Amino acid sequence: MRVRGFHHYAPCPVAMKRVLVVGAGIHGLVTAAREHLAKNQVFVVEKRKRIGGRGTSEESFGHQLEHGPHLLLKGGKLHSMVKKVSKVKPSLRPVMPHKIKIVDHGFLQPINSPKEMLSVKLGKDPVRENAANLISSWGLDIPERRKALFKGKLCVVGEGWAGLVGRLASTLEEVGVPIQTGMNIVDRYEGGVVTSDGLKIEADIVRICDGKPQGGAIKVSTIDVVLDNKPLKGLHGLVRGDVAILDLAEIHSLKAPGMSHLSCIALSGGIEAIESLLDDRVSGWRSHIITKRENKSITLSDSRGLLSDGMIS
Repeated sequence: MRVRGFHHYAPCPVAMKRVLVVGAGIHGLVTAAREHLAKNQVFVVEKRKRIGGRGTSEESFGHQLEHGPHLLLKGGKLHSMVKKVSKVKPSLRPVMPHKIKIVDHGFLQPINSPKEMLSVKLGKDPVRENAANLISSWGLDIPERRKALFKGKLCVVGEGWAGLVGRLASTLEEVGVPIQTGMNIVDRYEGGVVTSDGLKIEADIVRICDGKPQGGAIKVSTIDVVLDNKPLKGLHGLVRGDVAILDLAEIHSLKAPGMSHLSCIALSGGIEAIESLLDDRVSGWRSHIITKRENKSITLSDSRGLLSDGMIS
């Protein structure tokens, strides 16, 4: 691939394809790794100053705050790629559906009630079905992830989503795949792309992984808050309507040991809906805040049904 201004990027052998990946979020990094494993010559550009997209986290008072709850599908595409490129396996702990309480309805997996368990299996409990979709796929209907939730295969990652981003980026750097940040692609032509600075980047294949929604974007609200106490008393989470709260610290011991890390999402009602559930069921939470991050409106998915940054795994 010849890139004006990137003279260190040498021409590739004839058999190789020159692949440009646009976007360095989870989707882009996984795509770059796949193309490298396919023996192609790869170059990654990202318009932001940092990589990771919506998989980035913000460090505050020693805690990693993300954009709402992220659960990794054990054995899924992303997990498989991370295992393939990493020397050390990521530390995973599963969400336990029998420890998730649906307000005024009981536990998501009512293991002590055979009758209710049968209703769930037969698809005759829409409240639990909606709650399962909310926890497993942020409200989207993704059967693979819903089944994984009840099989103990939807997991909290000890190092956080940013840790997975770091693993992928480090691996790409080690194998010589350049990642250029602060480069905005504004146009495409046959054989390459053009940046906002007028720079032409030539490529045989261009993979667009910039996270821009196609069609109608679905927006949600999120809050991540670390508390100096444990008000959920062993529960993994709470669900009420379109609002879910997961205690990442209860699920995985590496997340805020001895405290709570509540990761919350609302499909409707905004930040107010999340805070209303916290006020009702996590009494006094505001006086125990160590650090907090909120998103009033963040893109969840688009018309393709993909989660943020194009990954559902």
